[in-house]
Amino acid sequence: METNTPVSKTIDTAYRNPKLDEACKKVLSFKIILAHILKGCLEEFKDIDVNDIAEKYIEGKPLVSKEAVHQDEGIVIDGKNTDDSSIDEGTARYDILFDVFVPVSNEQVKLIINIEAQSRITSLDNLLRRARYYCARMLSHQYGREFMKSEYENIKKVFSIWVLTDPRVEMRNTIKRIYLTEKNLVGNAPNLREYYDTDEVILVGLGSEKDDNYSGLLKMLDVLFSESVSIDAKKKILENEYNIKMSEEMQTEVYEMCDYSLGVYDRGVENAKLADIKNVMEGLSMSLEKALELLKIPKSDYAKYEELLK
Repeated sequence: METNTPVSKTIDTAYRNPKLDEACKKVLSFKIILAHILKGCLEEFKDIDVNDIAEKYIEGKPLVSKEAVHQDEGIVIDGKNTDDSSIDEGTARYDILFDVFVPVSNEQVKLIINIEAQSRITSLDNLLRRARYYCARMLSHQYGREFMKSEYENIKKVFSIWVLTDPRVEMRNTIKRIYLTEKNLVGNAPNLREYYDTDEVILVGLGSEKDDNYSGLLKMLDVLFSESVSIDAKKKILENEYNIKMSEEMQTEVYEMCDYSLGVYDRGVENAKLADIKNVMEGLSMSLEKALELLKIPKSDYAKYEELLK
């Protein structure tokens, strides 16, 4: 008898490792990776070379888990700060936050970018309202930095980009922009978007290669985060298809991300097996040994599960 428990479904936030989350953020924060995200998601960068975006337009060092979402919960940290971020369960922090400049009409216009990596999504309602809230906080946080008093015309546009690594089916292999629009109720007033276009939310839903949309940015990020693609294969795809030369630092971070990911997976498998053992013992009134035998657990692991079940 074999159980039908889908182990992958048991590996949720209860088994996630804060170090894995941090490793994922650090991998995303490399400028060349951010450049591909900007080019693939923002109209402002669609015609600009990714290397130029990385080298010329992304300002300073992106902040990773440094800046508090709520103004009164954190201290402003300069982008040049390279200290490792700490885990603070009591404070909500942006995953990645950075400034970027885009050339518009012979000028460089500043944008403020937030990127979040999100695995399992229990509620799109919660996710989208949270993303809009992040945009609102990035706008209000500019007071005293980008504008003073009533100089609202100096507000810089903000983007909150959410990379959904395990989205619901209908969101897989998609990139969706969400922004404020307008509608004339009476008369035919001109389009005023240039005056109120201050924020956008972008959802990047990763998926599988069995899809016509599996290419470009979607494939790059899926390969980067995939647990089934080896480090060597990741390196080959990134270099050959995206011209991303993995530096020693990037390879180290990717190795760490994969190691932590495997650790989370192993704990998920172990917890799923424990649940199955308990269900068999209770449901069929079996002894531990009989349950282990029925579930085809290797005898070499009997002692381990006996200890875990004490």
